[in-house]
Amino acid sequence: MNIATLVGLVLGLGILIGSAYTSSGGDLMRFIDIPGVCIVLGGTFAATFICYPLKNVLGVFGTFIQAMQADELPVVNYINSVVRLAKTATQKGQIQLEKELTQIDNFFLQGAIQMLVDGYSKDEIKSILDTRIENIYEQQMNGVEILKQMAGFCPGFGIIGTLIGLINMLSAMGTDMSALGGAMAVALLTTLYGVFFANIFFVPFAVKVEGRLKERIILMNVIRDGILFIKDKTPSSIVQDKLKAYTAPDKWESVKDDSE
Repeated sequence: MNIATLVGLVLGLGILIGSAYTSSGGDLMRFIDIPGVCIVLGGTFAATFICYPLKNVLGVFGTFIQAMQADELPVVNYINSVVRLAKTATQKGQIQLEKELTQIDNFFLQGAIQMLVDGYSKDEIKSILDTRIENIYEQQMNGVEILKQMAGFCPGFGIIGTLIGLINMLSAMGTDMSALGGAMAVALLTTLYGVFFANIFFVPFAVKVEGRLKERIILMNVIRDGILFIKDKTPSSIVQDKLKAYTAPDKWESVKDDSE
């Protein structure tokens, strides 16, 4: 569970609900308007379905789940694993790496080692891994772009809901003038909903997922470079020092040969 995301959601919702409760004298029901929520969220999803294929839009739910996962990918752990593999290849040969495949759960690293075992050339390995990294980036960025687009749609549909409410309010002016204040409040709620969903959910989650995607790309670059070093039969100590460049200096001490 991503603690920062959970804290942010709880804190944000808590502040907004608390402020609404205090300012309304404890009457939160005045901030609830189901048709307004339907206009904002329904309109946002409808517009998104028009813009993107169905499977991409449905994939947004997976994007939300991804944002709720752990805070940081274990790049240092993978560096240590690659260093250990480099040591194994140097001491026992690349064929020995085949026995390591069943112990690896990362599909990208597993595929890279399989290419080593199968005798792919260095250029072939680099080309294939670069293509995989690029494709993964494009696919994941699709979800980020959809979330950002939805964040842009929300305020617009909020305004549409407000205009609908104003039209209904003005149409009733000649019959019940005492209801104008309440009708105006309901009309403005959809604008509130539009801004709320955009800035509490869609934009923050898009930024979160984009940050996690950058971490994944760094991790895959570590694996790619490490595999290429192994292909060149680079000593494990040199592999270790070169891969340290992908981590912050305060984590360098954690980069070590985990076979020792």
